[in-house]
Amino acid sequence: MKTTLHLAAIALLALARPARAQADDKRIQDLERKVGVLTEEIERLKLGESAEEPAPQAVPGLGSAASKVYQKASRKVSIGGYGELNYQNFSRRQQNADPSGRRATSDLARAVFYVGYKFNDWILFNSEIEFEHASSGEGAETRGEVEIEQAYLDFKLSEPLGIRVGHVIVPMGLVNEAHEPTAFHGVLRPNVENNIIPSTWHENGVGVFGRAGPVTYRSYILAGLTAVATTDPTADGFTAESALREGRTEGSNSFAEDKAWATRVDVAPIPGVVVGGSVYVGQAGQGQLQAHVPVSLWDVHGTAEYQGAELKALYAQGHIGNADSVNLAQAIAPGSNASVARDFFGGYVEAAYDVLRLAPWAKGQYLAPFFRYERYDTQRRVPGAWTKDPANSRVEYTLGLSYKPIPQVVVKIDQQWKLNQARTGVNQWNLGVGYIF
Repeated sequence: MKTTLHLAAIALLALARPARAQADDKRIQDLERKVGVLTEEIERLKLGESAEEPAPQAVPGLGSAASKVYQKASRKVSIGGYGELNYQNFSRRQQNADPSGRRATSDLARAVFYVGYKFNDWILFNSEIEFEHASSGEGAETRGEVEIEQAYLDFKLSEPLGIRVGHVIVPMGLVNEAHEPTAFHGVLRPNVENNIIPSTWHENGVGVFGRAGPVTYRSYILAGLTAVATTDPTADGFTAESALREGRTEGSNSFAEDKAWATRVDVAPIPGVVVGGSVYVGQAGQGQLQAHVPVSLWDVHGTAEYQGAELKALYAQGHIGNADSVNLAQAIAPGSNASVARDFFGGYVEAAYDVLRLAPWAKGQYLAPFFRYERYDTQRRVPGAWTKDPANSRVEYTLGLSYKPIPQVVVKIDQQWKLNQARTGVNQWNLGVGYIF
């Protein structure tokens, strides 16, 4: 009997050893996993904010770097930015074979920093500080300037409704809000979105924003444009060459005798497709003219992406009321071809394809040839006593490449053919590099 019990005990111990060994192995694996997690956390704390990647998806109305603060936890500071360096080389001849007189240029076009702070889960601050052309240049914009392009508070009451107040970007076009260099093709921004939609266009205002299913919107009341040249605030007023662009005061002591309203709605009906439109209406006399100067600008736009193929399209049209009064106030004599437009318009179509999409060795890289066609006229119609300058009726073609070794860095090269009805257009090729973080 004792022998039998002894043998049974030995058998039970033999069976228990594998189970105990398995339990010990599981404990060791759990400890290794916990040590790994703790090691990663320690490394993250050592590196701090530099260990974080830019937000993978942009918030509606902002580029990806500008969206970083929205991904933060409460009571956290967000820092991001972007920059662009470009080289432009111009043809020695105009369309009509006359000398162009243009010289090649190299320019640190922008160095920009986003600084934000998330107070809690429904209030945040976001800002964009831009240094242009590498220096302040004693106040001359072509030699550089420092400016605030955004500085606003968001009060997010719910997903469909938030309140935004401060210095905001006017919600129009495809490039005006998402103007980081990795967000658009070409070394230079489309000229339709410089001369018809005056990108980057920003002003002091207050409004609402939100998302409801596939629909996003932004709607702001803003200080109006300034139609006639002023010194304080600095504005050159409306011009023949660029319509509304020089009427921006960019939040610097902006006249607010006249207000404006800007609204944008976008719909994403299926993944990869966005269609929408925006409208801007307001007055621009700012108490300097006896006549009112009503201004309107609207655009329709769309983007589509599918299996490496990309397509963008935009059309915009604007109107300036009492343009003859603006001309006289600007000392533009009847008969001159420097008249401010009554009506102006522009549009473009752009196509691109990522040729590295299916290359297994190019994981994370992007190489897209692209082509863009632009047609715009900043003097489609002028007041009857003035004439049009044919140089302001323009067609441009851009053919180029965008290469991203990683999503946050882009190298671009393109050739531009610039034509106008006066035959004074000058072709050029461009090389650029940009980054976001």
